[in-house]
Amino acid sequence: MTQYDHIYISPHLDDVVLSCGGTVSQQTAAGETVLVITAFAGDPAPGSSLSPFAQQLHTRWDTPEDAAATRRQEDLAALQLLGAAGEHWSYADCIYRQTPAGDFSYDTEESLWGDIHPAEESLVCEIVQRILALPLARAGAFYVPLGVGDHVDHSIIHAAAIQCGRPVVFYEDFPYSRDPDTILRKLTSGRWKSYRTILTEKALELKITAIGCYRSQLSTFWENREAMEADIRESSRRVGIGRPAERFWHQEL
Repeated sequence: MTQYDHIYISPHLDDVVLSCGGTVSQQTAAGETVLVITAFAGDPAPGSSLSPFAQQLHTRWDTPEDAAATRRQEDLAALQLLGAAGEHWSYADCIYRQTPAGDFSYDTEESLWGDIHPAEESLVCEIVQRILALPLARAGAFYVPLGVGDHVDHSIIHAAAIQCGRPVVFYEDFPYSRDPDTILRKLTSGRWKSYRTILTEKALELKITAIGCYRSQLSTFWENREAMEADIRESSRRVGIGRPAERFWHQEL
């Protein structure tokens, strides 16, 4: 089994590329091995219906059928550009998940940013075990979302990473990290230290091109591709205080 120098967990099929695609491209360009795992990349349960909210999102994404499959293909194309390996776990996105009673766990826009549903406590524990089994090289680094924005799927991965007890590097969840206050709210307990990866122009261009692979998702955040590119350039320079960069955090013991 391949042992990776860097393993990233992405809640959804775009989060790592949006948040730290430039760093990934520079790591692979330096000859380091990178694996990007998307946790919630699976299809809805066979034979299940979609909530009206999920149907609305499919319409927005212009993916009336097989939305998850379409998004997986977008993700693999993006990761290939960055030189990273991709792995898709079969857990469904929160918009598809249902309780044992058959109710949709997250069926409104507001529910995406609330607490983790009580029925999903076992899901966090299951993901902890999968994290502990990851093929990370002895001196490798493991990256998960800081949980900026409080999206439930991001919160689940963040909670599982904390519980697993292994050293973790946290990346800032873009685009929620545009607001500095959302980052500060995640750093209220414990001692935190940050570092920045300064991006070359080539790495920044690759990141922008890779983000463009997620065609179904662009309209969620931007009016068009030009607006996306301008936002990524501006945001990365703000993080790097004038130079394009991506920022990471870890808790000090």
